[in-house]
Amino acid sequence: MKTFRSLSLIAALSLSLFSCTNDSPIDNANASLDPDADGLTNAIEAKLGTNPTNPDTDGDGILDGFEDFNKNGIVDQSISTTGKTSRTTGSVAETNPLVADTDNDGVSDGNEDTDTDGLSNSSESDAATSPYDVDSDDDGINDSSEDSDDDGVSNESEQHNGSDLGDDDSDSDGISDGDEDSDDDGVSNATEDHIGTDAIDDDSDNDGINDGEEDSDDDGVSDATEDHIGTDATDDDSDNDGIIDGLEDSDNDGVNNSVEDDNGTDAADSDSDDDGTNDGNEDSNGNGTIDSDDVN
Repeated sequence: MKTFRSLSLIAALSLSLFSCTNDSPIDNANASLDPDADGLTNAIEAKLGTNPTNPDTDGDGILDGFEDFNKNGIVDQSISTTGKTSRTTGSVAETNPLVADTDNDGVSDGNEDTDTDGLSNSSESDAATSPYDVDSDDDGINDSSEDSDDDGVSNESEQHNGSDLGDDDSDSDGISDGDEDSDDDGVSNATEDHIGTDAIDDDSDNDGINDGEEDSDDDGVSDATEDHIGTDATDDDSDNDGIIDGLEDSDNDGVNNSVEDDNGTDAADSDSDDDGTNDGNEDSNGNGTIDSDDVN
């Protein structure tokens, strides 16, 4: 009888332990997994209390693994910035992956710019740069001036434009973000970033002239045409050959780029209208005007 009671007790205890193991959100086999790809293992998510199937538990635009930056399962109140090129001094606190506005200042953690480098924390998350260091890779270039996805547009401009700093084709349309023309002014986003014009405003300086029609380097060729033919809209002699870009003849049709720009012909195509006649022969005297004896 005594032996039976002992066996019954052992069986009950074993069943209890089995039930606890199966009711637990993680087990040893899954502890090291990261099903939501937020940079935190299930074990760390359990320690933090975050959702292991939601990469952004508090919905603030920052991955849980980015908020727990050192991935120790604790919301640290002091992350050292010693030795970093950060504008913050001493230490800063991690943001809480369970609270969208950790410091309760009315600004979402994702919209904060902890290291004041010009990039919000959510943008730094997209770019995989550090929110606690203005120069995350210590290359002497501010994170906002980097181009994390190599699309020809700086991180700060991508943030301004609303494109993804970690994806060179944010809208998945097969066109690089740098090659897009977000404001339809005839100048690509990458060239606008290079020139310093606003890629989401077709008249950046509000002078009544479309950015594409401006001539930033005064070489006689509009910025849109320079973008199209591949010359530098901020350098009047892009190839440093002593001839200004406007006087070059990029398509070797006998008409210089400036005249083609004035004509409305394609400075990168020797037969702009595909009629079988070279543009230079259509404007035989190269004066930019279709005269009575010219072929149109």
